[in-house]
Amino acid sequence: MRANAFTIGASLGAIALACGIMPASGQTRADERLVFLPYVGIDQVVTAPIRGGGDVLTYTNLSAGFTAEVNNRRVEALADVQYNHSFGWGGQAPDQDVLSGIVNARYHVARGLSLEAGGFATRIRSDGLSGATPLNDSYTSQVYSGYVGPSYTTKVGVLDVSASYRLGYTRVEDDVSVALPGAPSGGSYDDALSHILTGSVGFSPGTLLPVGLVASGGYVREDPSQLDQRFEDVWGRVDATLPVTPTVALVGGIGYEEISISQRSPLLAGNGTPLIVNGRYVTDESSPRALIYDQDGLIWDAGVLWRPSRRTALEARVGERYGGMTYQGSFTWQGRDSSFGVAVFDGIDSFGRVINANVAALSGNLDVVRNPFTGNITGCAFSTTGGGQCFNDGLSGITDANFRYRGVAAQYSRRRGPWGWGLGAGYSQRKFITPRTDAVIIRGSSDENWYGNGSVTYTINDNSSLESVVYVNYFDASGGRTDTLNYGGFTSYYRGITRRLSASASVGVDGVKADDIDTIISAMGQLGLRYSF
Repeated sequence: MRANAFTIGASLGAIALACGIMPASGQTRADERLVFLPYVGIDQVVTAPIRGGGDVLTYTNLSAGFTAEVNNRRVEALADVQYNHSFGWGGQAPDQDVLSGIVNARYHVARGLSLEAGGFATRIRSDGLSGATPLNDSYTSQVYSGYVGPSYTTKVGVLDVSASYRLGYTRVEDDVSVALPGAPSGGSYDDALSHILTGSVGFSPGTLLPVGLVASGGYVREDPSQLDQRFEDVWGRVDATLPVTPTVALVGGIGYEEISISQRSPLLAGNGTPLIVNGRYVTDESSPRALIYDQDGLIWDAGVLWRPSRRTALEARVGERYGGMTYQGSFTWQGRDSSFGVAVFDGIDSFGRVINANVAALSGNLDVVRNPFTGNITGCAFSTTGGGQCFNDGLSGITDANFRYRGVAAQYSRRRGPWGWGLGAGYSQRKFITPRTDAVIIRGSSDENWYGNGSVTYTINDNSSLESVVYVNYFDASGGRTDTLNYGGFTSYYRGITRRLSASASVGVDGVKADDIDTIISAMGQLGLRYSF
């Protein structure tokens, strides 16, 4: 696992280098903004049981990482990457590696043409306590996801033309445990490669006609390695926008879509049960590809668009897709030093596509909050420019199955003077699309997830600051798996000692309640030093 963590770290670093995050020789332009801050650190962490029994555990964490920001005429990039190794004291405190980070970059190749790339890495629980905070003494899995691809926009007369392609990859490296009911026993995610190709051409209202028209199309394919799965989605549609007042327009679209999901059968053991190695099915390569989902036909939606100002937009649509009614919408507000957004979503998705889309949606100035006791990224990355994302919903209940994904997500971020605030909350439901003979997840069953994350930062002076974080996540599992409630919070104090050396101190509490175990509440403390180069 340690070698893999270094490999992932190298790949995230390569993304940063390719997109211009690392300083190049000869960069002396006065208008460039370039910040690259590598560091090393050491922390002493203690966890003690408040409720539920257990031992007092002590860890020494060694970390290395960097933060970076580039903003100039050609490059816009942000990065926060850290590798952390925990040395456990005693047999009850196992060693652990954590690689976590976010990289987001855009390189403007030429007028209208840009190359975009991004990456995300973190660790999650793999002991059946879905959605719970990964602590040093829990079974965890390394997750990472990345994408790269070009996008192009131009005008041809009065026509707006755009096209984009995104190559994505997502992988989960498991330390699988079946000690708890509901832990992975064969349906664990492995890795997947995805392709997303989209294009559109159209004109705005009032150019050629009173109504604006846009013709668009796309192709999505994902190839997860588990059971040689394949997801394909081909669609095309025409959308219209009809202004009825200076701030309100009627919107709607109609088109055609074809979605198919297929996979091969698992190899069977001598007793007729699926063969499982390292928590995953072994694929029977000689088995025929079975079609487990096939949906095609007319798609349509209609709704309203309200834009009272450049800072505010509301859109709501109702329509028919995926063989039934769909409801989608969004509201965004952008202030001078704050942002707020709500999205209602409905689609056919997978773990890999959800996480990869979350990574691709990141933009702007990101406030990445880390757990001071493990170095891991917590649920949300906040942004006052509206480009933040919450990852804890997508990371809850990792599965190899595709699912109908519906829910609502909201995020608020603000920075004013020495204060900074961030709040993320949401709800989602995953209704699974699986073979009727699947032994791990029952076809048509569904999981539900509620989550909330909040953070407050306060800059005391140039040398010291405070940060407090609270979180809650409730995962309602199906198929006899474990329902899990996780809650907690922590407060950290940071103090600069010299220009390069800083110290930190943190206290926190974490609670977990599951169906088949007693409530576990742990108190945590941390003292650390960091040296920046």
